[in-house]
Amino acid sequence: MTTRIYVLSILAAAGLASAQQTRIVGGGATTTGAYPFMTALIEKGATPASGQFCGAALVAPQWVLTAGHCLEGTPATSLEVWIGGRNLNNAAEGIRVGVTQVISHPNFGENAQGALVYDFCLLKLARAVTEITPLPLIEAAAQVAPGITARAVGWGATAEGGSGSTSLLQVDLPIVSLAIAGQTVSGLGVTHIAAGRASGGIDTCQGDSGGPLLVKNAGGSWLHGGTVSYGNGCARPGEYGIYGNTLAVKPWILSYIGGAVTPMDDHSNSTVNASTLALGGNLIGNLEAGGDVDVFKIMLTAAGTLTVNSTGGTDVIGAMLSSTGATLSSDDSGNGVPNFRLNFTATSATTLFVRVSGKTGATAGGYGLNATFSRNAPTVGDIDVRSGSTVLAMNGVVNYGTRPLNGAALNKTITLANTGKAALVINGVSVNGSDFKIVTQPASNIAAGKTTGFSVSFKPTSAGAKQATLTITSNDPDENPFTVILTGSGQGAGDDHGNSTAAATMVAIPSTTAGVINSGTDLDFFKITLTSSRTLNLKSRGSVDTYATLYDAGGNILTEADDDVDANFAIRESLPAGTYYLSVEGYSTADLGAYTLSLQ
Repeated sequence: MTTRIYVLSILAAAGLASAQQTRIVGGGATTTGAYPFMTALIEKGATPASGQFCGAALVAPQWVLTAGHCLEGTPATSLEVWIGGRNLNNAAEGIRVGVTQVISHPNFGENAQGALVYDFCLLKLARAVTEITPLPLIEAAAQVAPGITARAVGWGATAEGGSGSTSLLQVDLPIVSLAIAGQTVSGLGVTHIAAGRASGGIDTCQGDSGGPLLVKNAGGSWLHGGTVSYGNGCARPGEYGIYGNTLAVKPWILSYIGGAVTPMDDHSNSTVNASTLALGGNLIGNLEAGGDVDVFKIMLTAAGTLTVNSTGGTDVIGAMLSSTGATLSSDDSGNGVPNFRLNFTATSATTLFVRVSGKTGATAGGYGLNATFSRNAPTVGDIDVRSGSTVLAMNGVVNYGTRPLNGAALNKTITLANTGKAALVINGVSVNGSDFKIVTQPASNIAAGKTTGFSVSFKPTSAGAKQATLTITSNDPDENPFTVILTGSGQGAGDDHGNSTAAATMVAIPSTTAGVINSGTDLDFFKITLTSSRTLNLKSRGSVDTYATLYDAGGNILTEADDDVDANFAIRESLPAGTYYLSVEGYSTADLGAYTLSLQ
């Protein structure tokens, strides 16, 4: 089982299924009627309490907006929505409507870094719900800027690994920059919003997926700013929830729901009120109509090279403007069709502007911007930290993988390079925690262009995920101290069931078998042989949150299952005679302990 990052999406890696989770933690109760647009996705024919599995929002009389990962492979005929209710146990509170179409965003999926992108899905309802006022869509990027307090609502779990809530809950979450969230989550971009706090304690959680991230307009009314998408666990310190950015897909939404929501200009058309584009950050914009122009301000505090790229599917042209608004350069497809790339070499601190316009007078749609800045080489030492051939960013991660508790320590070499023009002085290296240790020390003085190395070992003292911070202090003026995150996992001895089909435990039908999830990477495989066609019933019981995958003899996934009763799974499958394999794992790397497997 791999480290969990995504929530409520199902991945396959090396033939083994892994699931991730999103849920509400640290929130409070809502009042009746506070969120009439709030929608629960439920299995057709089930009660709201027994069938709710994701959240959503009514954004037009006949349209509901949710997350793409909630409905992968789900036909409209197996789905209903429950709108306007608060208590899932009181079905009469909400309006129940069928679904005629499930329309995922055409670009929904994973990017090269494994992040879910364009995590949106529209549901067309069997009738227009005229009794309820829909939730308007976000109007401008400033409404989801870092520092804004957003609100999430849902029926998800109130603690990681806990049970869902039958009563609608709410939690207020500060939006943070993608640069901050990107220290622990890779692949974030213009389709994402990150929210939460560094100390943890508040978050969305399992069952909240697809629900709206709410922000307010100037009049204090709620707007749809994002969808609950994924995260690493729930409310963990140093981790942030990741949400789909509604503004990035607003033109796509409007193409289906029509003029129910009137788009507004998200960025100024002049340098006077230009939006600020931060160096190293990502920002999204939207050309609401043909002829729209967006202008952004960039402030450079030193000499160096500036690069501005656009991203996305809208054909845009970029122009670099001086502090007085004069055009310095322009580009069409320097970042690959249909995106531009602008470069500027600054000899001193200055203010610049970037103007974004459409390729033609009719071009409209969303796009992303990112700005990177490379300072001129300083005349002091400049630290560069590497693990093997990989150059580590500040708070970059060095993963030691899984190690047995009784095995030898694993050593990794950390290399320090001086890329500056003067001597780099290393004042010390240290690591917190008992599982990681400094084995050798680096040189204390590194000449310009030279390197030194030191060794850090990992030997887990107990089973489960481990993390520590490596701190490097030096005379580098802007990267002191330099910190690196060390991760690894301890593998408990005496695994009770094999971790592969080849080592699977043979089980009879019917029977009851005990198992233990020993570590965050432990998989328990069981071999089942049917001599004739029959319906197979497989259930887990116990306090550990388990997740199951059923394979055929060739290793192909037949079905997967998560929570049936509390943290336990249930699979009911009609199968022909043959050999089958069942894998049982913890829902997250923190879900460890004993369980009982029932086979009928």
